[in-house]
Amino acid sequence: MSIACFPEIYPDELVYSVLARFYVRTGYLTYIFCAEELLVNKRVRPDIEFINDLKPEIVHLLCQNISIEQLIEKHTMFPYYARFLSKERRNRAFDALCNMSGDYNNLLGIPKQKNGEQRYLRYCPLCAEYDRSVYGESYWHRKHQLMGVKICPRHNCRLINSSVLICGKVCPDLVSAEQEIKEQNNIVYGNRIEQQLAEYIDNVFMSDVDMENGVEIGKFLYSRMSGTKYVSVRGKQRNIKLFTDDFITYYKDLSEQGLTELWQIQKVLTSYRINTFEVCQLAMFLKISVEDIVSMSLFEKTQEQTFDEKVKRMHNKGIGYNKIARELGVSSRTVRLVGKQNVRAKKNYTVKCGVKPKNWEQIDKETLPLVKEAIKQLQGTKDERPHKVTEYAVCRLLELPDKRLKLLPQCKGEVLKYQESQEQYWAKEIVWAVHKIQKEGEVLNWKKIRVLTNMRKRNLIASLPYLEKIAEPELLELVKSVL
Repeated sequence: MSIACFPEIYPDELVYSVLARFYVRTGYLTYIFCAEELLVNKRVRPDIEFINDLKPEIVHLLCQNISIEQLIEKHTMFPYYARFLSKERRNRAFDALCNMSGDYNNLLGIPKQKNGEQRYLRYCPLCAEYDRSVYGESYWHRKHQLMGVKICPRHNCRLINSSVLICGKVCPDLVSAEQEIKEQNNIVYGNRIEQQLAEYIDNVFMSDVDMENGVEIGKFLYSRMSGTKYVSVRGKQRNIKLFTDDFITYYKDLSEQGLTELWQIQKVLTSYRINTFEVCQLAMFLKISVEDIVSMSLFEKTQEQTFDEKVKRMHNKGIGYNKIARELGVSSRTVRLVGKQNVRAKKNYTVKCGVKPKNWEQIDKETLPLVKEAIKQLQGTKDERPHKVTEYAVCRLLELPDKRLKLLPQCKGEVLKYQESQEQYWAKEIVWAVHKIQKEGEVLNWKKIRVLTNMRKRNLIASLPYLEKIAEPELLELVKSVL
């Protein structure tokens, strides 16, 4: 049987789903004949969430427009289970998946279901309806398989279990979504807190994974508790009991509770539990933005240092310790203790030792040309995909610490010149996608733009005012014609 009819992979589609659609198209009488064409070992059960050891020609067909690394990150569940692992373990699991070998399941530490409950492939009836109208068929989405998330992050309706077991002892098979999904008339919607959490987790899941980030999730979450009522003024004591009570009250209407006990929360805050659902619950409760949780950088100053500086600054202005204590809402004993430490620090000030201070002005001047070159690379060309220009992106490209540009005002100012809104960035991506499609001699249509940019039609519409400013009139008309 020829593999010329191999299907194109859809946005957010599981690799398993593509193989299942291939099985349906080819018309094999039994699964084993299809497995001979797809898998190195035809008797292995297809891995629904990740990827089996596929034959080279199948890998080539899957990776015509993307790399194997992008296939793993954008079409398997890797980001959901690996994002908050240690750097070393995350990279070992990623390499095992890219090489289609090794024990990635144990490395990823996939949580077990409660009470031995079985997991099934799930779907959103409204997504299935949309997929059929756009692609002519439904498919298995990754975002519907996020463990703990019970509703569709796009339509906010309850996800429905299919008959396809994700794990368990079942006969090897490939079951397409189109075979399983039936029309649903009784659609049930989630409540407000379920909707908010599902959207938050989905946004985290769909964000790129920083493979080089070595920050522990527990330390990061604790750093973001700074300034809240759950941490003492100087940051040395945590009131986890109060935190747990408020947390449980906040999520009281959540059908999938996740964290419910104090000891569970403590384990997350000490990095012993790295379940993405639980981490996102804590992050959303602490009002941590999606951008911050996916980049995970620690504050440069601890809460204790900030408090000590306030006391020192106020005392230097001639304010007495008792008044400082009243204004900061702490005991005068705590303030006097800090004052004594500052006095001792002044006495030792003349000791000549330690690291020689850096000449940041000179470093700023020397780094500026490198920053300009990095910005140029991020902006891309007609043949190279553009990337959003941010301080984080520039630092990552130049292999600088995340907060380094705060010490380099010229470099930071250069980056700020090129900062843009999400709609402006989408406009640049559309121009690049159209040029790429035209260069490859293909007919321009919305599907091809969507596959290349992974944006929704409403995103494209939102970017039109900016597209009008940067695109040639002919290109603009072409884009409008495919809407």
